[in-house]
Amino acid sequence: MRGTAIISRLRGVIALSVGLVAAGLAMNAVVAAPARADEVASESADDVFAHDLLANAPQIEEGAGWYLRGDLGYVVNETPDGLRFGFLPAAADTGDAWMLGIGAGVRLNDWLRVDVTADYRTQADLRVAGGTGELSVFTTLANAYVDLGSWHGFTPYVGAGAGAGYLSISDISFPAGSLKGGDGWGFAWALMAGVSVELAPKWVVDAGYRYIAIDSADIGGGWSSLNQNAHEFRLGLRFLFD
Repeated sequence: MRGTAIISRLRGVIALSVGLVAAGLAMNAVVAAPARADEVASESADDVFAHDLLANAPQIEEGAGWYLRGDLGYVVNETPDGLRFGFLPAAADTGDAWMLGIGAGVRLNDWLRVDVTADYRTQADLRVAGGTGELSVFTTLANAYVDLGSWHGFTPYVGAGAGAGYLSISDISFPAGSLKGGDGWGFAWALMAGVSVELAPKWVVDAGYRYIAIDSADIGGGWSSLNQNAHEFRLGLRFLFD
């Protein structure tokens, strides 16, 4: 009788244990199901976000080739530093000007291009110590640009250039006479940024800003060595060869 009672109790314990395990598995399934659903939803949202990023990412244009360019723009001149009569500094002010430019270059790959440019600035009014004259500038630079990809046809870029600049100051006229001007070359460098847009096959419009500096231009005529900076707002057109 005692053995029968023990076996009966063991069967009860085993049945209870099986019931508890089954209940635990059922509870785990109930809890895990929403978590898995959230995980699937999260993965789906991540996929959509990644797809949107790829769709909106800038497209890199392919190909390399030669091009010609022409530019015009408006120039805000800074007054040359070091403007002196002999050893005496001269109070001076410089007006704005227009510029015209030409150039030729090559696109080396889908993000880098280089060119050589020559630019002429129209004469700007120069007022020096009560007298008046004209300042004109010519520059020639070798430039490199990084194209930053294209958004809906718009391609922003940054660049830098270095070369030579020619400064010319006309004779300065005073009520009682005139002072001889001068001209000469100096080192020129520039930083630029802008955006280009394909106007038609082989034709690209370029709108940009260029900061250009001419350092240590020795113009002679009794003047000291000059440094002159300017801000150029440019609009250009590039023709692309096959």
